[in-house]
Amino acid sequence: MPISTFRLTTLAAFLSLVSLAAAAAPPIPLRPEMLIDLSGRGQLAELVDEQDQLADPQQPPTSKPNRGWQGAQLYYPLPVVIDLQTPHQVATIRWYDVEGSGLLTVDAWTGDGWQEVCRDELKKYQAWSTHAIDVKTRYLRLTFANPGAAIAEVALEGKSLAAAAPVSKRLSPPQPPTMDKFIGVNAFIDDPVERLAAFGMVREYHNAQWDDGAASETAAPFPQHAFAYSPSAVRGPGWGWDFDRFYEDLKEAGVEIFPCLQGADKYAAAKEGPFKSQDKPIAPDADPTDPASYAAHGAHLFQTTARYGSTQVDPSLLTLEKGQEPKSGLRLIDSIENWNEPDKWWEGRGAYFNPLELAAMCSADYDGHQGKLGPGVGAKTADPNIRFVMAGLATTELSYLQAMELWARLYRGGEFPADVINLHHYSNDAGGQAGRPTTGISPEEDKLKERFEKIVAFRNQHFPQCELWVSEFGYDVHPKSVQRAPAIGATSAEETQARWLVRSYLELAAAGVDRAQMYMLRDVNLEDPTKFASSGVTSSKATGHQPRRSWYYVATLKNVLTGLRFETEIVHKDNDDLRHYRFSGEKDQQVDVIWLATAKDQKLADFTLTGIDGEIEVLELVGDSTAGKSIAKGEAKTMRLEVGESPILVRKL
Repeated sequence: MPISTFRLTTLAAFLSLVSLAAAAAPPIPLRPEMLIDLSGRGQLAELVDEQDQLADPQQPPTSKPNRGWQGAQLYYPLPVVIDLQTPHQVATIRWYDVEGSGLLTVDAWTGDGWQEVCRDELKKYQAWSTHAIDVKTRYLRLTFANPGAAIAEVALEGKSLAAAAPVSKRLSPPQPPTMDKFIGVNAFIDDPVERLAAFGMVREYHNAQWDDGAASETAAPFPQHAFAYSPSAVRGPGWGWDFDRFYEDLKEAGVEIFPCLQGADKYAAAKEGPFKSQDKPIAPDADPTDPASYAAHGAHLFQTTARYGSTQVDPSLLTLEKGQEPKSGLRLIDSIENWNEPDKWWEGRGAYFNPLELAAMCSADYDGHQGKLGPGVGAKTADPNIRFVMAGLATTELSYLQAMELWARLYRGGEFPADVINLHHYSNDAGGQAGRPTTGISPEEDKLKERFEKIVAFRNQHFPQCELWVSEFGYDVHPKSVQRAPAIGATSAEETQARWLVRSYLELAAAGVDRAQMYMLRDVNLEDPTKFASSGVTSSKATGHQPRRSWYYVATLKNVLTGLRFETEIVHKDNDDLRHYRFSGEKDQQVDVIWLATAKDQKLADFTLTGIDGEIEVLELVGDSTAGKSIAKGEAKTMRLEVGESPILVRKL
């Protein structure tokens, strides 16, 4: 995607303190953490990272920038909010206009909505613009109309009207599930249950049209539209998917499943002619930041949750096709997700949700925007016990979540419309999906644990009531894929994929993530070098879902760590490449997992176990067993082991 960059000719765009004459209002101190990017793509740290180079703020800055704010036309208009932390009387706002031109508007939050306080076409050249606004507010929003709307510096004058509120006591984050529930996979309804049983949780890609038949030109509009699940709305003579049966079979196999409702409902979009299922599920003239625009989509969440959740629902609220048995409260799902990768910039603006738009849809889908959209809208409206999983973001951009948090503060009284923060991340040499990778890399080289430790800390501060899931990660095995797990020395690509998947689960658990689902159960096509075409732990549907080494490795990890949680990392100071994680459970259960965090096909001979007493059994991962292969048993203190890049599991007996 082509990227345009603000190359400011004086100082990288940033906020700073500006002194005034003695009679003027005093400056309002501004800090980087007071900035919230509502586009989901800004790099606000770079707006304030050169303040020490500012000389006299009444004069043009003397230094030139070496960092700028990246943005693309896709994300414009580009809004930034200044959160002053407390109500202020803001007398003046000023900025240093550099070059180019474009509209910059400033709005103040009044408590009921945004009110414009000034606008500027930015036609000055390397000169200050000063605007008297005299407004009482906590929040100011600056909206840049296009990349030409470039400024170098913003300053505020005024005074605080209240002392900073004391930091409220945060809730404790929820306890992660045991590893047998932590280890999950992405899959479809036509994947075999016996293969899915290697995992504790299934994220089911569930196209909206499978329930609503929205591809039909005769489908009734919302709210008269009807749904079908058993059989599905998409069906033909003698066939149709039976979601009731599929969910029942998985529950009987001990596998937790949650549907990820992906794609727009055509009836909800109310569009005629060409229809893009990846676009937002709203009418062409609807406001994408208004929860009411997503009422039809929220109705779909209501119907699916009513049927498969834990609460009996008034039958009069069930809108089903003729022939569908009116069931509710089947207790087959505990969670539901409302979209897949809403920040998919590669699909264009119609498909890309900025944070405010996603927050609005989540509010409708969560509880009908706190009940304002009627009795048949929202998952929580149908079942207060359902765990609502926020649509999984394609990147780990924390500013996106901050903007959603602000929206919830302004429009929901601070109640965040999700129970789970949900992110995707692929370990590669470009840092994830937003870059241009050439190959996959090991989770340790990607610093996967460190990356998500930061995100867990962010969750604990901003969303302590929420779980944190990573609902997509993984590796291809095709040698030309840009997301490949490569062959390393004598190690095949399939072996590398198996090792790196297991190590990714372990690193995410150690980071404090609550659940993780790898992408995905089956290959699309092993012969296709396209990214994600060969990511399966089994072969393709066409070739019978034959299990790969990675299927056995992950199944073994799940089975051996059943009932256990991550406890601690044991650091070996004499070897930085050594990873040693301990998992523990009730009744003195303990398993240590040990491996070399390298990608060189190397081994460490004669490793001595420390911190383990008593009898142990050592298991290695093999490609034909879901229980591992026992390679040693005996007294821990006398044991000498060979440790390589494939984790070994040391079980206390």
